[in-house]
Amino acid sequence: MATIILSVLIFGGAGVIVYRKIKNGASCEDCDCGCPVKEEQSK
Repeated sequence: MATIILSVLIFGGAGVIVYRKIKNGASCEDCDCGCPVKEEQSK
């Protein structure tokens, strides 16, 4: 039971963080790292 609660908290927290990033309009230009999405957008 504790494992289920812990996993919900972890994945829920990660989901909230990802949602806030998307909602704030974070784009690939904000990131200095190379990723496949950034390479695809530059083409």
